[in-house]
This record gives sequence, structure tokens and C-alpha cells, in this order.
Amino acid sequence: MSIVLVHLYPRELGINGDIGNVMALRKRAEWRGLPLEVHDHEVGGELPASAHLVHIGSGPVSGQEAVRADLERITTTLRAWSSAGVPFLAIAGGWQLLGEEFVGLDGATLSGPGILPSRATLTTGRRVGEVVAESQLGEIAGFENHGATIDLLGDAQPFARVTYREGHGPADEGVIVGHRVGTNLHGPLLPMNPAWADWFLDAAAELAGVSPATPAPALAIVDERAAKSRAAIRGRLGA
Repeated sequence: MSIVLVHLYPRELGINGDIGNVMALRKRAEWRGLPLEVHDHEVGGELPASAHLVHIGSGPVSGQEAVRADLERITTTLRAWSSAGVPFLAIAGGWQLLGEEFVGLDGATLSGPGILPSRATLTTGRRVGEVVAESQLGEIAGFENHGATIDLLGDAQPFARVTYREGHGPADEGVIVGHRVGTNLHGPLLPMNPAWADWFLDAAAELAGVSPATPAPALAIVDERAAKSRAAIRGRLGA
């Protein structure tokens, strides 16, 4: 038995290094003795019979529009996986796509699959820069580059609380519901913040019924490098 990681639309939605999240999951699974196979889902393709983890990266509006019809086609399966407790990680544009509503610059509102309880509204301005924030797993850091405001719906909770950000003050960041996370943080997120990579892998491993082995020495090395990267961002922001 292997963990099945479904990577949605890697061609259209992979800017700002988001594919690095999948690379990090693949390598950390290897170093932890967790069998993992990655299924790249492209427009018009078929999903696997089951999944234990889903990742969707970010992309421009044109990229989002290119996959929207296919996303609608597979929504029933994605909702079933979500209801079964499958973890989802959605980055920026991918988060906008998996929300309940999407409001374009023309004011038109489109319905989404509702995997994440949020409403995205496109704006003419962009928020770009490095970020330091506090999450339930401690301090995280990354890079934001998005042109939308996102409102959380219902009793949804923010993924993190920004403490330092270029040109802007503290604010809530992202959304987390169970093991479903939406965030505007690139970096990419998981190599920069490996505690969250392991959090996703642990949840996926439980669903798949697999157990980790003795961690490889490489884990400690990359964790130290990630900590230095976060410290560098903190220093650049004057934290």
C-alpha cells in the first residue's frame, strides 16, 4: 500500500515554485520510509480510484480559467475525498479555485466546489513580498504574490497570523479546516516549513494505513537549512 498524492494541474498551476511542495512531500516520504506515488492530474485526465493527499498550486487567471471546466467535472470526486478526510493543500490561485465562490474583476460570481470555505474576490492591486507568520505548528515563513482578497465563511479558521510582512501590517493568513489548508504563501511553503510537510504526510499515511520507518539523516540536515531560510526572511523583514 502506498500514499497516493494527487497533484492537480501541474502545467497550468505551478508558478512561484509551488511544484516544490510536491517535491518536498516526495523526498520527505522517502526519507521517512513512507511509500508514496504521485498522480499528476491534467485537463481531461482521469483521477485515481482513491487518494490520500491532494495538492493544487497557483497560477494566473488565464491558467485558472484553463482548468475551471475540468475542475467542475471532477468536483464530485474531490468533495467525496474531502468528506472522507483526505488532506488538501491549495496555494493562492488553487485556493481560489477550491473555494465556495470566486468573484471576478467584472463582478461576476462563479460557484466553486467548496472544498475550502472561502470566497475570493479579484482586485486590481497585488500583494507581493516575504511573510513571517505564526501557525499551530509554530513560526512559518514564505512569499506571497496574489491579486485577490479572500473572505473566510462559516466557522472557518485562519491558517496563520502574519506577524511581519513587506509593506503591510499583521493580518490573518489562509484557512484551515481539519486537514484542508488554503494559503497564499509560496516559498514554496513545504520545503521552507517542513513541519507542515510532515503534518500532511502523517495524515495521509494514517488514511493509507502505512507507518513510517526510522528517519534518514537527511531530514535533520534539510530541517536545519529550512530554519536558516526562515531566519533569513525574518532578518530581512527586521523581525
